[in-house]
Amino acid sequence: MQKWEQIQGVYVHTPFCLQKCLYCDFASYAGFDMETMTKYVEAVCIEIARRSNILPVAEQATLYFGGGTPSLLPEKLLAKLVEALQKNGCWRQPAEVTIEVNPGTADLAKLRFFRELGFDRISFGVQSLNDGELRAVGRIHTAREALQAVEMAERAGFTRISADLIYGLPEQTLQTLGTSLRALVNTGLQHLSVYGLTVEEKTPLAELVDKGKLQLPDEDTQLAMYELVQEYLAAQGLHRYEISNYAAAGQESRHNLVYWQYLPYLSFGSAACSFDGDRRFTSTAAVLDYIDGINIGKTTGTIEELMRETQLAEYLFMGLRTAAGIDLMETRQRFDCDVMFEFGSELEKFIKENLLILDDRHGRMRLTEQGMRFSNEIFEIFVK
Repeated sequence: MQKWEQIQGVYVHTPFCLQKCLYCDFASYAGFDMETMTKYVEAVCIEIARRSNILPVAEQATLYFGGGTPSLLPEKLLAKLVEALQKNGCWRQPAEVTIEVNPGTADLAKLRFFRELGFDRISFGVQSLNDGELRAVGRIHTAREALQAVEMAERAGFTRISADLIYGLPEQTLQTLGTSLRALVNTGLQHLSVYGLTVEEKTPLAELVDKGKLQLPDEDTQLAMYELVQEYLAAQGLHRYEISNYAAAGQESRHNLVYWQYLPYLSFGSAACSFDGDRRFTSTAAVLDYIDGINIGKTTGTIEELMRETQLAEYLFMGLRTAAGIDLMETRQRFDCDVMFEFGSELEKFIKENLLILDDRHGRMRLTEQGMRFSNEIFEIFVK
């Protein structure tokens, strides 16, 4: 059985937060009480039992608990989710088990519990190590608490620790970004996800920016920030293995590679999206509707049948997000496609400009560092 014929990753969504960040348009919500959290976890456990057999789950399929704020769940509820996954064959001998943690919800006892429960990788939503920048976007933690959380995770026994960082934040400067980068690298972290801020429509941040109450760095400064991230992290031995992700050798996120390699994954919870290779199923984002639907045995979500052209396009631009690029032989096997025959005339320009490399020796195609900067122009070729 080929790897794309089995579930290679399992995701569990926690939609609860203590406070919604101003830039966030994810399916996460503040203000739900413990009773709702309990009912939600019970519903997820029912869904796990009901949907865990849509495809065989690979022995080493990765697991990822994201949100929202999974670390907000009480220990007994988190343990209940883990038990349901194990009982239904979704948690077997995983290559990696990650939990997202807001530093403002971390303490040593909780982190030790995560480790004992079987999580071997932790991802902290740090975003910045400047208290003014954190306040400007509604984060609940301070810079000091973020650094303490990383230190506590090490004491709790985690050897695989990641942090998220955002550049282009309100009031952020090149200097403050550099300070945040240096402080995180100095903790010994071996994985960083660094994203340029996207101001999503209808978020509180968009309204504040539109009204001039918050000022974003100008385009030249944001470009300088982008270049600083690339140069500094490369100099520190953190290689760019995906457009927004950097890691020491062997520290890459194995779960996220499932998405970038366009392999099947199974997801549980409200707003969670699953992919079996031919279809995508996305649950309703409304927490109470999700709970009610699960309890009456009703499917609350949407199913998207993916045509071959859509699958091929998504496979190509997801794979090209990674430094390794796409395997041309696998492309032929999965989609009966010769990439250069089908798209060569349009790709040739980018190859000549050294934005794209056709590596005949290894049978791969990948973006160069410069190509990653202009990746969207290349991806447009596949989605026409």
